This record gives sequence, structure tokens and C-alpha cells, in this order.
Amino acid sequence: MFPESASKSMRFVLRDAMHEMEGTIEAKGRAAFPGLDMLIYLKIAGMLFPTSDLWHPVVTPALVCLSQLLTKCPVLSLPDVVKGLFVCCVFLDYVSLSQRFIPELVNFLLGILYIATPNRPGPGFALVHPFRPLGRNSELLVVSDEGDAATWQRRSLSLHWAGARHAQTETEANHTRLSCLAVCLALVKRCVLLYGALPAFHDITRPLRALLAQHLAGSSHPHELQELCRSALADMEAQERRYQPLVCERSKPVPLKLFTPRLVKVLEFGRKQGSTKEEQERKRLIHKHRREFKGAVREIRKDNQFLARMQLSEIMERDAERKRKVKQLFNSLAEQEGEWKALKRKKFKK
Repeated sequence: MFPESASKSMRFVLRDAMHEMEGTIEAKGRAAFPGLDMLIYLKIAGMLFPTSDLWHPVVTPALVCLSQLLTKCPVLSLPDVVKGLFVCCVFLDYVSLSQRFIPELVNFLLGILYIATPNRPGPGFALVHPFRPLGRNSELLVVSDEGDAATWQRRSLSLHWAGARHAQTETEANHTRLSCLAVCLALVKRCVLLYGALPAFHDITRPLRALLAQHLAGSSHPHELQELCRSALADMEAQERRYQPLVCERSKPVPLKLFTPRLVKVLEFGRKQGSTKEEQERKRLIHKHRREFKGAVREIRKDNQFLARMQLSEIMERDAERKRKVKQLFNSLAEQEGEWKALKRKKFKK
């Protein structure tokens, strides 16, 4: 009903849990698996929010939290094994649609199978944190009592064993160890079906196949566990036969027959020329004729303007000469008139 409030609350819970784990690691050097409440929160987050998105504000931090739990929380007791397997189940539920490859998940399952084998693998096999090849917890899931192995029946692994509120008897502890091993083998089969087509899965599960083939298939475990182990090995072999790595072809593939493309030479931007040489030559001559014609018209216009200017200058010079002569004539006439008037006045006085 309220997705925004739910996402904010879930992010707050995840942030608080991650900060608490980082503080514990800085103080003690290691962190324990969280309680059942935090595990239930992680399970609910995968049920409420889409887990197939490339990035999600709630699911992406939850995936980071799950990977941190599988890599930084050491396995020191049976409740830790149960919590770790529950985290693996939740992890597979998260990536069932997107099929994201999670190496932390495969490494954790490999460590669980390692601490369940009484015989140690040969050289070339190495464990990764949080598991240790030697130490008090290196044989945490080894069942030495054949009677308890014979009376064990495969059932669903209950989460109340993860609380560790009451002590278990030796028989209950051995049955829990065998149930953890059965859950681990079932998760291995699920991983094979989910990641069988990925090249990285075949590379990272080579120690897993060797461990199942050499140490679990012929051990003293119950018959149901041995059948489960053989079934997991058969699924791995089937997926390996299906997987074909990419290789380069020995010979180049024969190209398909295609029509010869028609190449049109473009001499000017936006103008396609003719397809034949004759048409191109004709268009070139027309263009040259137009250019020369325009140049000739321009020169004629310039010559006409020059001639007009010369004619105008000649006319103006003639007009100026005529005006000068007329003025000179008027001046001479005025002098003659003045002289005649002067002679006339002298005669009148006499």
C-alpha cells in the first residue's frame, strides 16, 4: 500500500545492519552472522520488491548486504552454517530471474562441502575467506557416528536451529550436520541449473566437481546423500557437454552474393551529377558557358559605364568652354557700350 515508506524503512534497516557489521569488524576483526530478524528482513525485501532490475534502491543494497554476509562472517558453529545456507537460499531467490552470477555464493557452498569431508583434498585446492583449511572448525560438518548417519532422514532444515537457544544432543547435532549437507547439495544442483551455461561457472566450479567426485561420492554418508551428490555431478557433466566455448573459425565464411552498388559521384554538395561521362561533360560545358557569358556581360557593362563617363566629361568641358566664351563676349559688349555712352556725353556738353 505504501511503497515509498516501505522502501525508506527497508533502506534504513539495511544501512543500520551494514554500519553495525562494519563497526564490529573494525573493533574485533570479524563479524558474526546477524539474527533471525535481519534474515527475515532480507527475505521479505526479495518478496516485496522486484529483484530482476539492473539497479533498485532496496534490492541492490540487499544484494550487497548478502554478499558481505557470505564473505566477512566466519563459520564457527552449526547456527552459523544454518544462517549461511539460509542466506544462500535468499540469494538464489534474488537472482532466479536476472540470472546474475554470484561467486560469493559458489565459494560459500564450496566451503560448506569442504568442512563436511573427513579426507582433505590434494594439492592445488585452496579455500577462500571466511573458511580456513585448518583449525578447530575445519571439520564442523563431519559425522563420525555411523549409527546417527543410519538413522538420519532427509527433512527440511528448520530455522530454530539458527537461534541456538537450547543445547542439542550429539544425535541431533549429527542429524543437523547431515541436513545442512543435504541443503548444500540441493543448492549446488540449483546453481548448476541456473548458471550451467555461463563460462565463468565452469571455471570456478572445477574444485567443486573434484570435491564431489573424490570425497563425497565414495564416503560413509547415507545413501540418500550419496545419490544427491551423484545427481549433482551428473547435472554438472550434462551442463558441461551443453556448454561450447566460442572459438575462431578455421576458414573465413563465404560472403553472400550481393548486387554491385551504383556509385554516383557527387562533385558539389547537394547536387548529384550525371551517371555518364558525356552528360557530365555537357553539364560542365554549360556551366562554363554560363560563367563566361556572365563574365563577358560584366566586362561590357564596365566598358559602357566607362564610355558614358568619358562622354559626360567631354560634354561638361564643351559646356564650360561655351560659357567662358559667352561671358567674355558679354564683357566686351559691356565695355563697348560704356565707351559709347562716354563719347555721347562729351558731345552733348560741347
